[in-house]
Amino acid sequence: MIIAIPSEQAIEETRVAATPETVKKYIDWGFEVRIQKNAGNRAGFSDRDYQIAGAIIVDTPQELYRHADLILKINAPLPEEIPNLSSGQIIIANFQALAHPAHIKELADKGLVCMALDMLPRISRAQSMDVLSSQSNLSGYAAVIEAVSRLNKAVPLMMTAAGTVPPAKALILGAGVAGLQAIATAKRLGAQVYAFDVRPQVKEQVESLGAKFIEVSQENFETADGYASETSLAYQKQQHAAISAQLATTDIVITTALIPGKHAPLLITEDMLKQMPSGGVVVDMATASGGNVEGSINDQSIKIGDIEIIGNSTPARLIPTTASKLFANNIYNFLATQYHTDSKRIAFNFKDELVSQICITQNGKLLI
Repeated sequence: MIIAIPSEQAIEETRVAATPETVKKYIDWGFEVRIQKNAGNRAGFSDRDYQIAGAIIVDTPQELYRHADLILKINAPLPEEIPNLSSGQIIIANFQALAHPAHIKELADKGLVCMALDMLPRISRAQSMDVLSSQSNLSGYAAVIEAVSRLNKAVPLMMTAAGTVPPAKALILGAGVAGLQAIATAKRLGAQVYAFDVRPQVKEQVESLGAKFIEVSQENFETADGYASETSLAYQKQQHAAISAQLATTDIVITTALIPGKHAPLLITEDMLKQMPSGGVVVDMATASGGNVEGSINDQSIKIGDIEIIGNSTPARLIPTTASKLFANNIYNFLATQYHTDSKRIAFNFKDELVSQICITQNGKLLI
């Protein structure tokens, strides 16, 4: 089997889907691994690092994909990459299939077998391969660091001879994996932290990290899978009032609220932003799904009044070495469940829910 690792073509993408460590493991399995030239540069892995691990460096995507059986990527192939792919090849990546059905249809029409790691079931045996959790965890951390670097004031309480500096206040909207890490990071930096989530049962987790939970009502908007669900109009009015009141004293806002397969909920309007103190910074992590903040744009920083709005759906890309290591390990852990030591080959078991629930195209068909 030939495994191919391309250079990600999206300008903003800094990660790579395999590290020298995981490449060596694949080679130990008996596979040939090809890496596109400079694929790992932005993540801190040189071509020399991959060569030492045993990989073959190739110059062009055409050469890379030729004869490749398994392609490991961070994101779905872009339209300009599709002509280089061949029917029957297996691609493992993040696809955001529900948000981009037309593009996934193109991949199906090409005869590709696409496996979307971002659709892994939430079961215990999938935890070690859960790219959403690993990248969201890093994104929550990186979002706070980015916001703090843009803020025009100090974050922690400081008692100095020249006077006392009060702590900055941070508001985290959404207490999932990214939100909880954002809370923990902001708290460690010395901010006063407040958090909101439509699932009242996460209050204990929020408070265990030292943040104050903003309560709207005891209504529970949680799916059977543990994700947040859509809220009622009455609840949304209460929610906006509570968030607006908190914004009046908030310096940093991190928004992480998503609803699987649907448009991200609008949590902050432009009028609400006017409540924030001058120089405030907002990082909207939901921009790839429409955004939690009115006017935010994915992968762009804009000003609404004197408040900076940073649209960044994947802040983990700001720390690509760490993010790539975790992502690469997630992929390896998934493939390890399908690797047969006796025959030294990967044979995907489509009766296994780990495979059946993430396979979105096969035999020219769209499976979502």
